[in-house]
Amino acid sequence: MSDTVQIELTMYGIAEVLKWCIDRNKGRIPGVDTAGFKKMQALLAEKPQVSDYTTLDQFWKKKVVLELTKEEVETIDRCLYDIPNMENVPLPQIRHKFWPKQPVTH
Repeated sequence: MSDTVQIELTMYGIAEVLKWCIDRNKGRIPGVDTAGFKKMQALLAEKPQVSDYTTLDQFWKKKVVLELTKEEVETIDRCLYDIPNMENVPLPQIRHKFWPKQPVTH
């Protein structure tokens, strides 16, 4: 079994990770169908189906601790860096605000 890392993210951070690793990925970076990604998708599916600002604000700011493998962390890091570069768009804010800086493993 791979080593795991505990990472605290807000629900907004999880939404950003999934946006870049699944929605915008389009199969360019493999490894986004693991248990960690499925857990994030399940957490995001709990989003309240209301239009009450306070309820939604509390949901997006809620923090959760995810246990991810080192491979999943590397995949997320690649998605947040490589995909915007492929599309010539600015790096997502999550790289600086929500996603913890990972050690360079080159």
